[in-house]
Amino acid sequence: MGVSVKKSNTWVMMKKYPMIFRTAALLVYLVSVLATSNTAQAILPDPLAKLLNEKGIPPSSISILIKEAGASIPLVSHLADTPRNPASTMKLLTTIAALDLLGPSYRWETKIYLNGTLKAGTLKGDLVLKGSGDPWFVIERFWKLLKNLRAQGLKHIDGDLVIDDHLFDQSAVDTHTLDGQAFRAYNTPPGAALINFSATRIVIRPALNRLTVRAEPPTSTLQIKNKVRVLPGACAGRNGGITITITAHSNRTEVTVGGQYPPTCGEVVLVRSVQPHHQYIYGVFRHLWEEMGGSLAGTVRKGTAAPGNTEFLSFPSVPLGQIVTYINKFSNNVMSRNLLLTLAAEHNGASAKPEQGIAVVQRWLNRQGLELEALNMINGAGLSRQARLTARGLADLLEHAYYSAFASELKASLPLAGYDGSARRYFRDVATKGKLRLKTGRLKHVRAIAGFAETPDNRNWIVVILHHRRSTEPTAGFAVHQNIVKWLYSQR
Repeated sequence: MGVSVKKSNTWVMMKKYPMIFRTAALLVYLVSVLATSNTAQAILPDPLAKLLNEKGIPPSSISILIKEAGASIPLVSHLADTPRNPASTMKLLTTIAALDLLGPSYRWETKIYLNGTLKAGTLKGDLVLKGSGDPWFVIERFWKLLKNLRAQGLKHIDGDLVIDDHLFDQSAVDTHTLDGQAFRAYNTPPGAALINFSATRIVIRPALNRLTVRAEPPTSTLQIKNKVRVLPGACAGRNGGITITITAHSNRTEVTVGGQYPPTCGEVVLVRSVQPHHQYIYGVFRHLWEEMGGSLAGTVRKGTAAPGNTEFLSFPSVPLGQIVTYINKFSNNVMSRNLLLTLAAEHNGASAKPEQGIAVVQRWLNRQGLELEALNMINGAGLSRQARLTARGLADLLEHAYYSAFASELKASLPLAGYDGSARRYFRDVATKGKLRLKTGRLKHVRAIAGFAETPDNRNWIVVILHHRRSTEPTAGFAVHQNIVKWLYSQR
């Protein structure tokens, strides 16, 4: 007795239309090959796996994404979706968003108002300095602003210097430091009225058989006490342990420089932020103003420019395109934090807060279709243990910038690996000058790079490496990053 077999509709269709099904099968095969290829590309290449093993680096501690600009499949994708601390490579997000939202020609305008009447060079009243958040209001530019005041006929101020820094909400600014070194210049908090980063250069210089100590720029509110002792003998790479003790008063700051120092070591410069913003501005202002022949009868106080005040001077900053270069080349934390607060102020007005700036950046990312998974921006500078980004997120951001209208400004802002900025000591002899542009990031146990590499075959690559060692291991250097980039340049 025969067995009756019911044939499926699929079988019937296969017999009726064999060419269609053979084509469909081929398409399925090609898709599976492409998927396999994609998976293969995501596997860490043997030379890199061997490199990590030789350096004693657990593969789980590092994320790598290397892809050619415009390519759909990366050359290397290792743990690219693992959230990691990006350190200062976070500044790329702040600066790229700012370039697009504000434009490379954007300028900050510091305003000077007269709260009183000006007659025959004398202001009967207060001079109001309204901060705009200018991130690069260095001492040379502050000097130029004061020269412009003199050129417009102001000489004597029969009142106070009033500082209006209400554009940023200082109470919302996190002043916590990661290393407990509150007086280090890299920990300077942002401010709408920020002059010269509130930084003082303490210069110790041998002079005959003694050591001199001076402060730059000079300020009338800072007193330096020289207690440094001469340490005899050859330098031998030692400084004997210079100490700095800071005693703050309401209207001045006293800095005692002590310890021992061998004159054979030559001059040493320590950059510190030893004074509060307002005290620093007032001290520098008074010193420079009197040096120019001006006078200030009063003191300093915090206030606001009132509607009835007369705008006397508007002093523009250098353009944002130049600001971005200073931020990325030299990894300037306070400038990046000021830039994030500027984004907040442009969209929310005065009393801007960091979280408002972060919201502005997030909305920008959404409009660009950029999904930066696990993003935790904190302050826009990467100066945080809680900041997070993924290698893929950073790579997508860089690829967006690579094809943007402001690509040239962004690329020019990145350190030339082995030659300048924060990458000047790394990646030497890896690539021809100008062909490797990398933003670096470094915190304790964290080393990161992100940028662009142009190989000899004129191909352009996006490179992101985020490395976070465990706290029990020695602080990592950039050796593994350098070897990975060398491997990229060895590909043909």
